[in-house]
Amino acid sequence: MPEKLAITDLRHLRCPMAFVQAKMAIIERCRSQPLVLLLSDPGTRQDVPRWLDKNQIKYCIQADTASGMTIQITG
Repeated sequence: MPEKLAITDLRHLRCPMAFVQAKMAIIERCRSQPLVLLLSDPGTRQDVPRWLDKNQIKYCIQADTASGMTIQITG
């Protein structure tokens, strides 16, 4: 049975707090549990994918518009 998709909405936070909260959500999740991050802060939208790449965590950018970014953590 697939696990429930966890969504962490950080659109109301600005960097550095949005970045810190995103890292905490990623670290605290179960490895097999998919996680979706909702981001709007420009700095965080750059920093999170960079941090995921650096830590070799698989992800997929589902949306990247002027108003926000949606990232699904897959690995």
